[in-house]
Amino acid sequence: MIKKGYKSNDVISGRIESNSLMEGLEKQNLTNNSFFIQKAQIEVSSDEVNQKFNGSIKFVTPGKYLISLKSKAGIEAARIFLSDDTILINDRINRKLYYGKPEVLNRKYGISASVIPIVLGDYIKDNKSINENIPCSEGKLDLKSFVNGLKISYTVDCKKAKIILAQQEGSLNNVVTEINYGDFIKTGDILTPAKIHIKYIKSMVNIDIRIEKIESPWNGNIEFIPGNKYELIELR
Repeated sequence: MIKKGYKSNDVISGRIESNSLMEGLEKQNLTNNSFFIQKAQIEVSSDEVNQKFNGSIKFVTPGKYLISLKSKAGIEAARIFLSDDTILINDRINRKLYYGKPEVLNRKYGISASVIPIVLGDYIKDNKSINENIPCSEGKLDLKSFVNGLKISYTVDCKKAKIILAQQEGSLNNVVTEINYGDFIKTGDILTPAKIHIKYIKSMVNIDIRIEKIESPWNGNIEFIPGNKYELIELR
């Protein structure tokens, strides 16, 4: 049964028994378990384009995603399978199947399976991160880490033990991508942002995601069926 999360402005659940903010932050990661975002509203806007989609995301630990994008009329435009070493895209409108390694998207657009958790509001650290025992200031905490070669800065709401802002920094320490999170909902024992705003500074592209229905944890499976007689195109 799919259960819809409910809004919460409270502190993290008492069932999350953590002795530190950092432990509580990591325990509230959505990708700690498999999940199914059954319904999300997605809007992509810039000076040249404004498109709206209905989306869904299935995630199976440790790192496999199946993303579906449909038009407002309910017609599926694309289905995307993404893992640490594979990307497959069914372009149903143009009857094309794109395939390749995630490094291609990561190199061109900074998109990979490793950064999707950040898009969804998770805190991902690396082994070199030194963020322990940093005190909160005015209810917030600033953290930094490197994720798949990308420099990420986080702002954490200490009361919620959740990220409210993530920024990708460029080589000159300038912000190239900014993600804001809000309208947190309760899914099981964790808080998940229902409202996500992504801003690509250089291209001036904005993506707004509104999660409306989610199940977590989820016990389903992922199945990607390549389009029949689709043109094969390798991502380079």
